Amino acid sequence: MIKSKNIKKTLSVSFTALLAFSLISPVYGDSSTATSAGASTISAKVSAKLNQQFSASEYVTYLVKLKDQVDTESVAKHAFQKASAEQISPAAAKLSVRTTVVNSLMDTAEKTQQSVEEYLKKEVNNGNVKKYKSYFIVNAFAVTSTKEVMDNLATLPEIDKILPDEKRELQKVEIDKDAQPVVEEPTADQAVADQAAVDTAVTEVNAQKSVEESVYKDAVTPSRVEWNITKVKAPQVWAKGIDGKGVVVANLDTGVEYTHPALKRKWRGLNASGQVVNPELSWYDAVNGASLPTDSDGHGTHTMGTIVGSDSNGTNEVGVAPGAQWIAVRVFNPDTTDSILLDGGQWLLAPVDKNGKKHPELAPDVVNNSWGGGPGLDEWYRPVTKAWRAAQIFPEFSAGNTTWSNPGGAGSVANPANLPEAYATGATDVNNKLASFSLRGPSPYGEVKPEISAPGVNIRSSVPGGVYEGGWNGTSMAGPHTAGLAALLLQAKPSLTVDQLEDVISKTATPLTDSQYRTSPNNGYGYGLIDALAAVNSVLN
Repeated sequence: MIKSKNIKKTLSVSFTALLAFSLISPVYGDSSTATSAGASTISAKVSAKLNQQFSASEYVTYLVKLKDQVDTESVAKHAFQKASAEQISPAAAKLSVRTTVVNSLMDTAEKTQQSVEEYLKKEVNNGNVKKYKSYFIVNAFAVTSTKEVMDNLATLPEIDKILPDEKRELQKVEIDKDAQPVVEEPTADQAVADQAAVDTAVTEVNAQKSVEESVYKDAVTPSRVEWNITKVKAPQVWAKGIDGKGVVVANLDTGVEYTHPALKRKWRGLNASGQVVNPELSWYDAVNGASLPTDSDGHGTHTMGTIVGSDSNGTNEVGVAPGAQWIAVRVFNPDTTDSILLDGGQWLLAPVDKNGKKHPELAPDVVNNSWGGGPGLDEWYRPVTKAWRAAQIFPEFSAGNTTWSNPGGAGSVANPANLPEAYATGATDVNNKLASFSLRGPSPYGEVKPEISAPGVNIRSSVPGGVYEGGWNGTSMAGPHTAGLAALLLQAKPSLTVDQLEDVISKTATPLTDSQYRTSPNNGYGYGLIDALAAVNSVLN
């Protein structure tokens, strides 16, 4: 059994729970005694697909969603208003809002889950429930039980829906190991403009005496910087002394090889001496329970490299925000389920220490999601994305890649990237053309999707084994550029909210069009190619 959190038991709560349990306890008898009204209730709440799964197995894992759910957007709004009235600093305001959101979610779960959990504990002892786990990021349970238990749960008035624990696949990337390094030939005008921008930035930094000029002159030489990093103008931002320092990014992925030379010294679980300290607060393996960051697939190490990667001697500048710190959650190995993704998403909101205490103050500022499901309306992960936003965690999602079951075209953008609360990134090539595999909008809500584009063809980054590999193709490779840009912006102006980050990134992008998408924004490129220099300048000015 997976034990859920301890519930505080006051006298009044205990009496209420006891009364509720006594009223519903007759339901927990033989399911054959269920009335026609009860059968109708079960049918209305339980997914037909889930019922079919029980025909093949005695025990099935499923999700039980309660009716009482927190409006995290409203909670955050009131918390911001209170912080504003108290005139506290922007950093303190963000932390106050995040803590308020987490506490609200936890309190709601604590008050509404008790009778359900009492029943599940009883059925564990009876052998009808193999395991269960409660969640607060969505007021829900993941339960592995017999069909009789599921049917009994469905009759409870506090239960809203019972859904299958769907299997989710990692976005498949294509790796062309024979791909040649990209050598982009800029026009004469562009070369002059780019060099002028670099020179101006270095001059500004030198005048401010904030960094050593020589460091950044080296950093922006083409031989040291990957083409895609240059393409989004990150080196010019580094030349201003802005590289993501002080910002924490995360990914939900296959894990990260923390010993990789491009990533090791940036993991938050290491102190200044390189010793591992409280790793459980900077890494969570929701799949296998590994105590230290690891990655047997490579996908997560590659995406994290594009966000923060750089080695100590400066010969491999593969990341957009090399000064940022990272934490990570492994949720794929290589596939996963909804319950694992909920578990990982919840940990990000409030990392948990060895004693089980939750730490919302240690949540990341940005989370990269290079994964997704099919197209269309599917809101199973929407409460998680809403909670992240309310807690001021920037939720970047890759738009998704074409597959045999989703060949692309209008409205093909993957879920959860197609949610209104997700900020989706499409993939472009070295010529700023939309990649053939990049999924397109509009969203099921009629919104432009993806919101933005970034390089996603022939991307070189860190991979397990302490090495680097190019030729990776996918929107999984594009999304981390956007996550890295969010980190740069948060160093430049820490008070930026998630809404403001989206607004800045979109409005400063370079508009992109083609024969199919003749105006901008559009459902192929969104608002265009991210421009780190323009974005950072807009908030500095």
